[in-house]
Amino acid sequence: MKKFFVSAIIAGAALSSVACTGLGRNGALDSLSYSIGADMGYQLKFGMADLELDKDVVVENLRDFFKNGDPEGDEFQRDNQRMMEFQYMRFFPYMQAKMQRERIITDMPDTLPALPALYDEEFSREYISKVMGNSMAASLQGIDAEISIANVERAIRDMEAVENPDSLDGKLRMTMEEMQGVIRRFSEEQRAKEIAEREKALAENREGSAAWLKEVEQMEGVVKCESGLLYRIDREGTGAYATENTDIVEVNYEGRTRHGKIFDSSYDRGESISFALNGVIKGWTEGMKLVAEGGQITLWIPSELAYGERGAGEDIGPNEALEFKVELIKVTK
Repeated sequence: MKKFFVSAIIAGAALSSVACTGLGRNGALDSLSYSIGADMGYQLKFGMADLELDKDVVVENLRDFFKNGDPEGDEFQRDNQRMMEFQYMRFFPYMQAKMQRERIITDMPDTLPALPALYDEEFSREYISKVMGNSMAASLQGIDAEISIANVERAIRDMEAVENPDSLDGKLRMTMEEMQGVIRRFSEEQRAKEIAEREKALAENREGSAAWLKEVEQMEGVVKCESGLLYRIDREGTGAYATENTDIVEVNYEGRTRHGKIFDSSYDRGESISFALNGVIKGWTEGMKLVAEGGQITLWIPSELAYGERGAGEDIGPNEALEFKVELIKVTK
């Protein structure tokens, strides 16, 4: 998800208990919410001061979008694109002109070059404030915790009263040390959860893939290579074989996970693809030498010959074995 100007918000799991007087009954979650809101408020107050956003509009849309907004919806995506256009068409030129003005030494400030306008009918202050609020809310929606939007809003409002960005303690309901501690603990617990989930996925996929490949190995016509690659010739070819890793093959193919989900298909794109055998996963490099031009082969590729522990994208997990059905159209030496 694209974000505009807003600093990264930490996302994760449950928190250790942290007391925070005056924020509510949920202890750590209220403290986390207030800390995140303080970060957002700081960005609005000081980091985005040149935008002179309408804070009421920002907060109103932050609250509404957090409850009802869809960050995957067409409207939000269009607004995101419009915000990027505003950034490049308005904000960057404005900041560049401002820096140029600041380099000029003069005792007649009225003679300085005028700054370009940030807002106009196409990009109004109200519109940019609305989209900023929505973007902040989308960041909050991505946090795996029961965020208190009331405490986020409270912190943003409290930050509005702060005049000196270098001296926040005593002006907010939490000290900087307290807020940093909340975020640090949350970040550590999130990281621990991610590591545990990854280790679990590694083990489950390793075991599941091994069991699946064992079943495939028993299927009629399936051959197992020394590397662990499994294949079956579905249609004999009559042309040339690829023999070198530098050979280029033109193919049509479909890739599936062991659960049967199609994650890639040249058929869906409506066109074949060509590549050198030294530029693909090891299972393809080996497997495409086993079928002749005009033939079709099915490959079952262990994870160590595919994407290993890193996985690939959203569909291919770590330690995931894969299946490919491939038609070899042409070999170019």
